[in-house]
Amino acid sequence: MIRNITDMDLRLLRIFSVVVKCGGFTAAQAELNMSQSNISTHISGLEKRLGYRICERGKGGFRMTEKGQRILKASSTLFGAVDAFRDEAQDLAGCLVGDLYLGLADNIATLPTARIDAAIARFYQRAHDMHLHIFVNSPTELELAVIDGQLDMAISYFSRPLPTLAYQPLYKEEIGIFCGHQHPLFEVPEPSVEQLQAVDWITHGFLPANAVLPVAPTRASATAHHMEAVAHGVLAGTHLGYLPAHYARPWLASGQMRALHPATLRYEVQHSMITHVGRHQSEAVRAFIDDLLAEHPL
Repeated sequence: MIRNITDMDLRLLRIFSVVVKCGGFTAAQAELNMSQSNISTHISGLEKRLGYRICERGKGGFRMTEKGQRILKASSTLFGAVDAFRDEAQDLAGCLVGDLYLGLADNIATLPTARIDAAIARFYQRAHDMHLHIFVNSPTELELAVIDGQLDMAISYFSRPLPTLAYQPLYKEEIGIFCGHQHPLFEVPEPSVEQLQAVDWITHGFLPANAVLPVAPTRASATAHHMEAVAHGVLAGTHLGYLPAHYARPWLASGQMRALHPATLRYEVQHSMITHVGRHQSEAVRAFIDDLLAEHPL
């Protein structure tokens, strides 16, 4: 039975949390960089320390016991307290240390108004011993990751505000309709809205059903959750799709794509930084937010 929490106990509890998150020993091997037998040894060691079984494993698969569920919940509280203590101690050191987890939308490196690289450069000029983790994902996945605490912040286009998140506008992006050079409408000088609606589209899976678009696709046989996926559908010549104008520029220059009615059938989206409302922010997170806002003045 555990009487004093040691560093080894914390490590064993973190291993158990990863196993639960991954759904079993086999799936957790890659994330933990451990063999299945090594993971099993660590979990058995934790059970020995606790004095009871926290999960069932074997031919029937992985399953937490009721006590295991309670331990998982308690360990989550413990990790939060440890992280809060670490952040507080770091804040007193006068040097940014630790890890910062940032989420971004895909394919914004070519957007001139998105000065993420400049913000990172400004951040790394500070006195620090930091490790920056950058993830690229769809807007919905980024929101969930911030809510779950996997990301400190994320920057993307978010279609509807969520009450647990704070939104800070940073920059805008122009979106237009594009078709590939093999598409039937590529050689049509000024296709009508009716012609646009009569062909197949690849639509954005992260847009709400009631989103107002210059042309509402009425036929769609493909759904994309990243802009690069939309580009594949357009380049195939099988679908029309909405793409950021800056992202499509190289294909326009090479003649592989064409913008349809670029002066009128286009719209702007607002990209914002999101953080979790009420969650403690480390000094490093606050510093990076300051650098982002300095590079994106209103």
